Amino acid sequence: RRCVHRLLCLAARPRPAGGVPGWPPDHSSGGVPAATRGGRRWRDPAAMLLLLLSVVSAAAIEFGLASTASAVLTGEAGSFTVQQETYYSAPITLEAGHMVFTDYAKTRLKMPSGEYAITYFIGDIVFADTHQPVPLSDVYDHHWIAVSSAHRNQLCRNSNIEYVFGIGAESRHSPVSFSPGFGYHVANGTYWGANIHLLRTEGLAGDNPYRAAKECNECYYSPGKAEGCTPAYNGTFRCCGELNNRTAANSSCAVGPNPPAARDYQLRYTFNYTRDVARVRPVYVGTLAAPNCAVFYHVQRNETQPTDHVSFSFTVPARMTLLFAVGHLHTGGLNISLSLNGRAVCTSLPTYGTELGVAGNEKGYLVHMSHCIDSSTGVLELRKGDELAIDGHYFVGSHDPRLLYSDGTHLNVMSYLYVGYYRPGESKRRDLDAAFWGELQGPAARVVGGLALPLVEA
Repeated sequence: RRCVHRLLCLAARPRPAGGVPGWPPDHSSGGVPAATRGGRRWRDPAAMLLLLLSVVSAAAIEFGLASTASAVLTGEAGSFTVQQETYYSAPITLEAGHMVFTDYAKTRLKMPSGEYAITYFIGDIVFADTHQPVPLSDVYDHHWIAVSSAHRNQLCRNSNIEYVFGIGAESRHSPVSFSPGFGYHVANGTYWGANIHLLRTEGLAGDNPYRAAKECNECYYSPGKAEGCTPAYNGTFRCCGELNNRTAANSSCAVGPNPPAARDYQLRYTFNYTRDVARVRPVYVGTLAAPNCAVFYHVQRNETQPTDHVSFSFTVPARMTLLFAVGHLHTGGLNISLSLNGRAVCTSLPTYGTELGVAGNEKGYLVHMSHCIDSSTGVLELRKGDELAIDGHYFVGSHDPRLLYSDGTHLNVMSYLYVGYYRPGESKRRDLDAAFWGELQGPAARVVGGLALPLVEA
């Protein structure tokens, strides 16, 4: 079973030829605000395999269709019809301090049957009773990700980073939106699942609620936090509510007196797709991750060198063109940059919220990542043998003015660059055929360990 983690691309939204209300959907609560080498240790994919195979849910979570719409767009190959659908999950009940980490094999996403191409995808966490966005200070959206039975990440191969779409704290401002005429092709018989990782941080114990939320969200060890959470697993998902394909027993952060009542939440996702696949050029998606395709790593406080730096390089195996790229960082992140053959190309920057308890602009939380490549920057042409590199930076000084509480150390951080790309002259995605993999034999990316197996039918 593949283990998968989040990142979603920011890109230009398609514009319909006709006025379809709410196209594309706006799930935000408002606009996006304007914008060391310490003792670091990380988990490589091989070391993380047993941990990351555990994606937890005690029972299946169903999804229901809420709305549909359609429009006609125009691309390089002519006009094509796009359908839009919005779904809500069944309610997910969380008490104060509790966590959920769903098993994607039991959390099957509703998607079209047959062959189609996805042109837009977005998701967020909402209150079940009002369908309004949930502030990150109430329920931290560590990640939700959509995985498919057919997808393989060709940029960090054998890395366990195998999601197709998905986002976390920045989700309300971070749709995947391909330019008209491009789409992610889906073959007949493909099925989908979701891994949803939420932590309710209202009412936590401790004198400083912001410190309590930070340590809960970053998977710090504490006695009795969850079955399987021991000091050896500090900063891992075993200390964030998951164990062996089920929600770990007693999986919660400690709460104070008179905690708020249990409440229901839902994952809402909207996507646009077309059946006119012959008129949509196929897009591949993948994720580069530093250091060395690690799923996550830790950074430690360092007052002498308050900027922590990690990197990863990738040798391009075949000619391709990058359509878009966007970074994914956790709280404390400064930026993630992309370079080509030693030349700086672009940088993806975070935005931190400025208003207490306001969904989409939560003070002290990372709420948005800027585009690195999109329709406004133009594409990036790559040749076989080119060297791509990413560099991730975190602030590790003891006082970070962007945050409500900081001590310089952050556990369970990520430095990802999610990209969409196409192969010039190609009209059908070749990774749907076995022949494609013949071109990628050998270590296209310098990584170790890992496992990538297809989903199994439930």
